[in-house]
Amino acid sequence: MRSRHDRLLDMAERRISLGVELGVIHRYLEDDELDGATITLDGRSLVDFSTCSYLGLNRDPRLKAGAIDALMRYGTSYSSSPTYTALPLYDTLEDQLRQMTGGAVAIAQTTTLAHLAALPSLLGPDDLALVDAQSHDSVHLATANLRGNGVTVESVPHRDMVFLAHRLAEVAGNFNKVWYLADGIYSMYGDTAPVEDVAALQAIYPNLYVYYDDAHGFGWAGEHGRGHVLARVPLNDRMVIAAGFAKAFGSLGAVLIFGDEEMARRVRLVGGPLTFSGPIPPPDLGSAVASAGIHLSAEHEELQARLSSDIEFMRSELVRLGLPVVSMEATPIWFVRVGSPAQSAEMIRRLMEDGFYLSIAAYPAVPVGRGGVRFNQSLHHSREQLTDLVQALSHHLPEVSAEPHIVIDLRDEALALLEEGDSDGAPTGAAHRRSLPAHRP
Repeated sequence: MRSRHDRLLDMAERRISLGVELGVIHRYLEDDELDGATITLDGRSLVDFSTCSYLGLNRDPRLKAGAIDALMRYGTSYSSSPTYTALPLYDTLEDQLRQMTGGAVAIAQTTTLAHLAALPSLLGPDDLALVDAQSHDSVHLATANLRGNGVTVESVPHRDMVFLAHRLAEVAGNFNKVWYLADGIYSMYGDTAPVEDVAALQAIYPNLYVYYDDAHGFGWAGEHGRGHVLARVPLNDRMVIAAGFAKAFGSLGAVLIFGDEEMARRVRLVGGPLTFSGPIPPPDLGSAVASAGIHLSAEHEELQARLSSDIEFMRSELVRLGLPVVSMEATPIWFVRVGSPAQSAEMIRRLMEDGFYLSIAAYPAVPVGRGGVRFNQSLHHSREQLTDLVQALSHHLPEVSAEPHIVIDLRDEALALLEEGDSDGAPTGAAHRRSLPAHRP
């Protein structure tokens, strides 16, 4: 008999295959060059709302020039672990990032590898990790290593500070350190971590540490783009933040930000992926240095103000048309609930016919039966494009939501599988769902 895990994977594969069959995911662009706002599929130009270049810096001439200059001076790669030798661009970028964030930093290749470097280096068998159930899957991936090292890991309800406070009251005294793992801005719904409430709990519990994945806040939020978290609370010596360059920053790579220099030193010295993974390629380092220079200039405030104004405009349009948006927080990420995976795929297909490309979201990226469409806005988009998209969503949603499921919906099967217990009789819950590939950006 096939295991529950295999059946869950089969179900997820069928859901994703539906999107492939309908032509809404796993597509290759047909463009010879990109303008930032549009892509070409099936010979048609579509306004692209699936990317995360919130400040539009990925096409900035200064980032391009930085990448080209680094490429010509250092080649396509410098094939040495940064633990041994690193290009001088690393040193320049580290200094810029310290100025941006006010913390100690360690540069990593990706946010996923940053998590895998930091968390196993900071948590041990005497510690407890409380992980927000909707944290990015790259964070949940790193907790598998923690479990292997004897760390106790628990999934806690999403953004539920009452539950977190009660749990801390129950267990904080039983562990050396308790770490709360969460996202600064959650990549699917665009809602944010209640960082002020968490900081208040840190004031109560001296052994409470916090690890945030702020990939979607870094670059556009906070002074110099230091991110959503540091825009709301000061960095403290029991806080670590991971952030990536692949979104608002307009480049590739990642950074770990520490309030405690000794913590940073430990991760730099013993964080596995920082040692055994290859370096960031020279062109990406060059573009990251150029981007950091923009973030440290007065121009960055102008870019922030433009994006914030556009976010408020989008929010007012969504409210005006009464669309079922999961979170109305002022971030550039929006999620409109549609229904089943088939209905969500049909919505994407219709929007493509209207000239828009959005991201589909279904289980296991979101809870069973709560699928929808996710879209991101950036400075690449005009106000007219934002308005046209919202109007198209408003037009199609009543028809798509009212339709019967276009193909067999797997809701009942998913619920049955999730209600099954583990071999020891424990409920499956969110933790088992997180063992599946969620395809979350």
